[in-house]
Amino acid sequence: MLGLSELGQALKEAREQKNLSLDALQEETKIQKRYLKAIEEGDFSQLPGEFYTRAFIKSYAEAVDLDFKSLSEQYASDMPSINRQPVESRTMPPDGSEADRTPKPLRRNAVRASNWSSFVNKAIVLVFVLIALMIVYILVTHFAGNRTNPSADQSNGNAVQYKGSSTSSSSNSSSENSDTSSSSSDASSTTQKMKQEKVQGSTTTYTLSGAKKFIVTVTAKTDRPAWFMASDAKTSKLIAQGTVAANGKKSYRFDATNVQTLNIQFGNVPGTVFKINGKTVKFSNTATVQHLIINYTK
Repeated sequence: MLGLSELGQALKEAREQKNLSLDALQEETKIQKRYLKAIEEGDFSQLPGEFYTRAFIKSYAEAVDLDFKSLSEQYASDMPSINRQPVESRTMPPDGSEADRTPKPLRRNAVRASNWSSFVNKAIVLVFVLIALMIVYILVTHFAGNRTNPSADQSNGNAVQYKGSSTSSSSNSSSENSDTSSSSSDASSTTQKMKQEKVQGSTTTYTLSGAKKFIVTVTAKTDRPAWFMASDAKTSKLIAQGTVAANGKKSYRFDATNVQTLNIQFGNVPGTVFKINGKTVKFSNTATVQHLIINYTK
């Protein structure tokens, strides 16, 4: 769908009425500027799949104070749909008669077009996965090289706790969890606090304190893909990005200890489990696309 669509025009006009530039909208929604521009131009082929296209459009609409449900009904023809029926299914011969075989050349063209579209979508997903794996590998290699005592790190798997739980270092060693890690043996006496500061639309701000480490884990809850992107708010440096699914790569884990403010965007909150230092963080609402800002103080 090339050219300025009616849906894209409506979103663009709403953005301009709010005096928002694409750069400002990118900062608010944490969606890359090129994706926002593609939505306005109706060029959904530039976005990573139909599911995320709808999620990005929803996030765009909320940022410019438009009702996504009303937009979906008003511009249904412009709105990408999920699980579209293949074109060739309507041209399949039902009983093998000669009359039904007549449009066979057209069916072949439709099959080729469908196969090519499927290949392109898979290639895009594969590129994202490879980039994410490369980033995770570099981070893991870097932090693994800086560790001086792996056994001590492993023994304190539950040393970082939420307020109200406090145990000795020996009891923490017996309840170690492979999903978490800690920085030193004295972390067992540290109380971790995750305080929700404010909620503004789809953006929630937290303060994390009392933790020696800031280890983030993103895990898929269902077979449906769950996309995320994490970056350093001060430097805008990308820390981790990827897609998880129960029938694919099930989780990502990265260290944000050196980050003072973490920006993390989720593309499928109902299908995502988000943990900090092994402790599940409950999302403030059930919106599909959400943005979390986490201020970390040691």
